[in-house]
Amino acid sequence: MSNQNTDLEIVSPDSSLEAMERASIDVQISTAKKYPRTLSVVKAQMLSFATLDVETAAGCFFTLPARKGGDGKPIQGPSIRMAEIALSTYQNIRAGARKMADDGKTVTVQGVCHDLQNNVCVSVEVQRRVTTKEGRRYSDDMVNLTCNAAYSIALRNAVFRVVPLALVKPIYEAAKKVAVGDAKTLATRRADALAHFTKMGVDRARVFGAIGVKALEDVTLEHLETLIGYANSIKDGDATIDETFPEPKEEATPGPKFTPLPKDDQVPGAEVPPAHPLMTPENMRHQSTPDATPDAKPAQGEQTPIQRDVKLLRMLLKQSGFTEGHILNLWRDNGLDESLASIDEVAEINPAFIRFAVEPWKNTLEGLKLAAQGGAK
Repeated sequence: MSNQNTDLEIVSPDSSLEAMERASIDVQISTAKKYPRTLSVVKAQMLSFATLDVETAAGCFFTLPARKGGDGKPIQGPSIRMAEIALSTYQNIRAGARKMADDGKTVTVQGVCHDLQNNVCVSVEVQRRVTTKEGRRYSDDMVNLTCNAAYSIALRNAVFRVVPLALVKPIYEAAKKVAVGDAKTLATRRADALAHFTKMGVDRARVFGAIGVKALEDVTLEHLETLIGYANSIKDGDATIDETFPEPKEEATPGPKFTPLPKDDQVPGAEVPPAHPLMTPENMRHQSTPDATPDAKPAQGEQTPIQRDVKLLRMLLKQSGFTEGHILNLWRDNGLDESLASIDEVAEINPAFIRFAVEPWKNTLEGLKLAAQGGAK
């Protein structure tokens, strides 16, 4: 019996997996070449998804506060939601994200996007800190939350390195228009935006300071777009609440300062006796004020009674240390429609509030002071 030597080939499990993965990618590339994408169809589908409704459109872009040393403008771009829409409509593309490292202080996540049709592959790494300012590591739940945010950011960055910006930009611009709305929806949507941040524990002063306004009625469509983007940035983990809405630098005061007016400078109406009933929703709804209606026809060059009351009210507020925002909040507590966001709108829709604020002014001033004291507590 002869001895035969048999050479055994040892196959590494890793090399087998690598070969299987390569074969899978080759099949996908072949399929992509056989059924190429049509950009006009991709663009139409992407636009349809991005503008499906207001909520979807609002999630398609993010905004970050202006960086030090920059041009002072907020940074804006398409969000992870927009990246998901791009992935689902661009066709012949594969993408994913995975955690690469965790050294106890930071986690490193890698995002990958591969355009199979053009055979272009891009990988992006994102790092996120998982320790407090004092150096203590986050809890396990917070670490997982931070990793999830890093996954989204890494995937978004990789996708938009592959999917052309020329295709994405007009889509996300259209989404912004749907999310922000127009002048007709401004009052409602800015009130909703402020309520959203209030639920997150951000007071009005910080929100107004972040966008450079003093009161709700000063918020424009452009400001609203910035606020929607801020909300997405916080939700996706791009920024924190404290970074987006820093505390005012000046010392916080419990409420507006009340400077008594000199007797010689008192405005007519400021010292009306308090015999007049206080403002109540019933008074506002049922009291008739024919001379204060905006439809009154004045002589040429003259103001209507309601226009004179609005001018007087603004002067009284200024001399008493209050703003339009304070009086609007007081009116809302007394039944004013939340959608009315300025004194001029109130004068047009419900002029009785203006009339009873000016006469008697003393009662209105007491109401403003009590509201301020209540807010300070």
